[in-house]
Amino acid sequence: MTFNSLNTIIDDIFLILRDNNISESENLSRIQVEQWIHQYRAYLIKQDIDKGREINSSYVQTISPLHISKVSNCTGGYNYKSDEELPKFIDLHFGSGLVAVKDMDGNLIQVGTETKAKYQVSRKYTCADYIAYMKGNYLYILGPEHLEYVKVEGILEDPTKAGECFDRDDTPYPVPANMIPTIKDMIFKRELNLMLQMPNDVTNNSTNDVKISNGN
Repeated sequence: MTFNSLNTIIDDIFLILRDNNISESENLSRIQVEQWIHQYRAYLIKQDIDKGREINSSYVQTISPLHISKVSNCTGGYNYKSDEELPKFIDLHFGSGLVAVKDMDGNLIQVGTETKAKYQVSRKYTCADYIAYMKGNYLYILGPEHLEYVKVEGILEDPTKAGECFDRDDTPYPVPANMIPTIKDMIFKRELNLMLQMPNDVTNNSTNDVKISNGN
């Protein structure tokens, strides 16, 4: 069973590109390949979910604990705001990639809009419920007192922005295994097709001995 971390996916692409012989003089940067991986992942996920399919749990990452602070009193409770900006979520046809907000006991907090949150606090039966919404890159929550930390689950445009929760070597890249070959194929066909036909330094010395990557 292959462990598909971000670094192993990048390594696979370089090995295929350079016929399993990556020279120290390699011009293509790992940063560029990483960005392509994130971009095509986001494209494929958006395409999948916008068709109305269930969100695959492999897409979702958790940011926890996220500290929130009281910023004002409101009718029936408080207005909380995350201390830090959240990473950008994937933009979907029917909303954002923010999947869920939970308290530290795992209880779900309703996710809505700023307008819905303002109306909810004045409603008879739901005024004591928490409701969360995004404004800019910050998370806001309206509700009762005694809330300090929350967990945020979502589909990030760049999975590495999940902070300490993500490690390029030890964290599985957040896609199902069957999507990884598609991501690689799209990168080769759309980004690296011309590079495969270019001469490549295969001796890793000062003479720049080259060959064509397709074996010719």
